[in-house]
Amino acid sequence: MKKRYFFSFIITGLLMLMTFSIVNGQEQVPPPENQNPNPNQTVRPFKIFEELGLTPEQIQQIRRINQERKPIMQEVQQKLREATRNLDLAIYADITNEDDIKSRMKDMQLAQAEVIRVRTLTEYQIRKVLTPEQLIKFRQLREQLMQRMEELKNRKNQDNNRRQRPANRQQFRKNQNQVQ
Repeated sequence: MKKRYFFSFIITGLLMLMTFSIVNGQEQVPPPENQNPNPNQTVRPFKIFEELGLTPEQIQQIRRINQERKPIMQEVQQKLREATRNLDLAIYADITNEDDIKSRMKDMQLAQAEVIRVRTLTEYQIRKVLTPEQLIKFRQLREQLMQRMEELKNRKNQDNNRRQRPANRQQFRKNQNQVQ
C-alpha cells in the first residue's frame, strides 16, 4: 500500500513539474477557435492548464512559484545525484568500509527526503492556486494518467512475458498450445 502511495506521489510530482515547467516557456496565446478537442481523447500533460481552465492570473502565480522553486529544486536534485554517486563509489570501492557505506546511505536518504520536501511544498503552493472545481478536475486528470501508466506497464509486462524464450521444448510446446 505504501508503495502505491509513493508511486502515486512521484507520478503526481512529475506530472505537475512537467506541466508547470512547460507553461513557463509558453506565451499566453488563446487557443484557435476552430479547434474542437475530442472529449474522449486522453489528456496529455502539456494540455493540463487548458483542461483545468486556469485564468491568466493563476498561470502567472504558478509561473512565479516555479521560478522561485526551480533553483531550489535544481540544488537539491544535484545534492541527491552527488549523494548517489558517493554511495556507489563507496559500495564499489576496492576496499570497502561498512561505516562509510552506512554514512553515505544516510546522506542519500537525507537528500531524497529533501527532494520530496521541496516537491511537496511546491505542489501544495500550486494546489492553493486552484479553485475547488479545478482541483476536482485535476484529480480526475491525474487518475486518468495513472490508469494510462498502469495500462502501459501491464502492456509492457505482457510483451516481456511473450518474448521470454522457453527453457526447453516441452515448455515451448506448452506455450504454443496456450496461444492456440
